[in-house]
Amino acid sequence: MRGRYAFAFVILLGMGVVTMGWAGEFTDLGIPVKRGMVIGRMVGPDANGEMTKLYFNFNQDGPLFLVQVDPVTGETKQFNAEQGRGAWGFIVGPDNRIYFGTCGSNGALMRFDPAQPEKGIEYLGPPSQTESYTWMLTIGKDNKTLYGCTYPQAKIISYNTDTGEMKDHGRMSETEMYSRAIATGANGWIYTSVGFAQNDIIAFDPKTGQHQSVTTEEQRSDPSTKSMGATVHNGADGHAYGRIGKQWLRLLDGKGEPLADNNPAPAFDQALPDGRVLTDADFSGKYVLTNPNTGEKTEGHFDYAGAGCAPFMVGIGPDECIYGSTAMPLLLFRHDPATGENADLGNPVNTDGEIYSMQPLDGKLWVCAYGSAYLSSYDPKLPWNFGSGPENNPRDYGTMGDGHLRPRAMLIGPGKTIYVGSHPAYGQLGGAMGVFDPAQGKVVENYRNIVQNQSITALAYDETSGLIFGGSGIYGGGGSTPTEKEAHFYVWDPVEKAKTQEFVANAGDIDVASMAVGAGKVFYITRPSGTLCVYDIGRGEVIDRRPVGLGTPLDISLGLHTDGKLYGLTNTSIFSIDPATYEIAEVARYESGIGCGWAMTKDGIYFGSGVHLMRYGW
Repeated sequence: MRGRYAFAFVILLGMGVVTMGWAGEFTDLGIPVKRGMVIGRMVGPDANGEMTKLYFNFNQDGPLFLVQVDPVTGETKQFNAEQGRGAWGFIVGPDNRIYFGTCGSNGALMRFDPAQPEKGIEYLGPPSQTESYTWMLTIGKDNKTLYGCTYPQAKIISYNTDTGEMKDHGRMSETEMYSRAIATGANGWIYTSVGFAQNDIIAFDPKTGQHQSVTTEEQRSDPSTKSMGATVHNGADGHAYGRIGKQWLRLLDGKGEPLADNNPAPAFDQALPDGRVLTDADFSGKYVLTNPNTGEKTEGHFDYAGAGCAPFMVGIGPDECIYGSTAMPLLLFRHDPATGENADLGNPVNTDGEIYSMQPLDGKLWVCAYGSAYLSSYDPKLPWNFGSGPENNPRDYGTMGDGHLRPRAMLIGPGKTIYVGSHPAYGQLGGAMGVFDPAQGKVVENYRNIVQNQSITALAYDETSGLIFGGSGIYGGGGSTPTEKEAHFYVWDPVEKAKTQEFVANAGDIDVASMAVGAGKVFYITRPSGTLCVYDIGRGEVIDRRPVGLGTPLDISLGLHTDGKLYGLTNTSIFSIDPATYEIAEVARYESGIGCGWAMTKDGIYFGSGVHLMRYGW
């Protein structure tokens, strides 16, 4: 159903911001993507406690849900939770009930009882008042306690399945934010990996409540540890195993014994009565069962009903259609303004996170995605056939290289080259700006730490001067701690391949949200103050600063329209900027909230709100 809204207010605001009367209208263009992401899969119990069912735990922009499948009959049942977006933690408890460790809110635990399906997914509550993620779960040696690892204080928590008692066992690292994986050792110790700035494996003794590192200084300082991190798993032989960098360890009695052959026992995987294990599943409802003895694979399929995934970003395509990406699952969608139709196209990159940036060029849509800044091109005129060869569409070109994880900014620069600015990898500071040449099909330049210890968050190109302009954010990859205090603005000469100017973008602000060129000036907006800064290209200096004052400015949501004005988005408003006077005017307010941007066409401005794609028509 489409809703239409028209407004006409005239309100004078201070500090040079005015609200004008408007006659435009908002149109709800529907939910472009209704598929969710399989965030957990496993073999689990039926009502009698026999391991005969398959379970799939889905993440979406709405309460998580669980799908139960009988692999023999194909019977499928779906159970919807009342809260919790998703759950990385997913395990069959010692009581034959299924437990979830949720993410993105308060790290609460949830439970589903196959013997009492009428109860649905029960909310048990958060084991810790400080954590937002309970990443993974493991069963203690007492066969009644679940242990979980958390974010953002790298804790271990527990839940007694007999009594319902929850405990917060405190931080496993005084410096790290992530405790990402967890396992139970043969003698009852609990092991978790922490990182990502200083990767390590920590042993926790449930009897004493004490914890300690199981690795040596040499192992922690090995270069492979920085790049590969650390992890742990429950082995099929009953032991816990951990990897620190390239080195595998057997974890026993709070210590780590290096494996001479570096070959740990495989992770435990619950099997069906016939021995097959569940080895794959995706958002299409396809799953794969594998016989571990013969390697034979069989496929199955189930249906489900998702509430929808929110657009993560929106952009304009080469065919005058609107494109966007959802996050986990990463799905590219298209809206055709001529027909009003939405299409869920699929995943166009060799990763499953979200597309951060996109640009049209020569009939193709170029997209760059988390993680590792994977770049692909998609030609809307050709059939979908993803791969890395010249015959494929979308075509995968691989990653942008060192310093690129979340590719926040992209532009088409001189010679039709593609510039990408990114946040760095987990635990690292100092993002990068890379240059990809479509004619050569490869990255031809890459500049790490172009702003020292900061990520690149915004880019713009001025064809008249031939200069590239960039903005930064003080933060790095997940788990890192900023060392800088203020975001920077810089000027880059693509001919000299050199930075010609750099200064603090706006005193006290920590990132540049968006940037655009118009009338010989660079307009950029900084956060958290929400300040519009105007840089005169000819004079090489900022000539005006003023507050936007209309909410929180959004990423990559500022641009020059054909009417000569610039337009941008905050979380509640659409605003314009007069490039001659720098006056900011509120064009329209969307009370339901604007989640992401951004595409501006002759028809209007397109943005995401919740799980919906919206348009403000001029």
